[in-house]
Amino acid sequence: MENKEYPPGWMVVDHVIPGVTAEMLDWWWINMEKGYELWCPDEHKGFRWEVKPPLGGHVGAVQIASESINYGPVMDIRIEWMDPDLGTPAHKAFWTYGHLLAAGGGGPDPNAPPYVMLSHQYEAVDGGCKMRSCMHIPPGMPPIEGWCEHNVAEVSTFKDFLPALWGIWQAVTDPAINRRSTFTYENDGSRIAYVEK
Repeated sequence: MENKEYPPGWMVVDHVIPGVTAEMLDWWWINMEKGYELWCPDEHKGFRWEVKPPLGGHVGAVQIASESINYGPVMDIRIEWMDPDLGTPAHKAFWTYGHLLAAGGGGPDPNAPPYVMLSHQYEAVDGGCKMRSCMHIPPGMPPIEGWCEHNVAEVSTFKDFLPALWGIWQAVTDPAINRRSTFTYENDGSRIAYVEK
């Protein structure tokens, strides 16, 4: 989706996800190993944590996802969950929904500061939730071919598997196995901080 209100290169996709709550999505991001291939089964081929989410949190977790983007070649994609306060002023103005996941990293240059390249923000609406996904392409980097189509394919499957998967896992109360984290945050325009529910 192209919108002149967004910085050049940002790719933004809006979704409405029936039957899926923000609580389910909070759970999903830190428990993806429990069903990653269900989330876009044609393109997701494997998942592992390089660094598991910390107990009661998620910032600093690192995932390795084996997937194709829009049916391209299967590759391992490394994604780090980041502190959204590392976002730019444009990021912070863009994040307005009640829950937020920010991801990215330092990229190939070890001297470069960390940069938020991906975000999912979401909140409850009647009958489910709405979600806004964005690939925040850094200046000078080309857009990722097929990412918008891949994002639509992923998010469209949530309604088919996530309520059932989340429901099954409510029987497991050990937080080291069935992790919990908060993705609600406060954003005063200059600082973002996750808050306990």
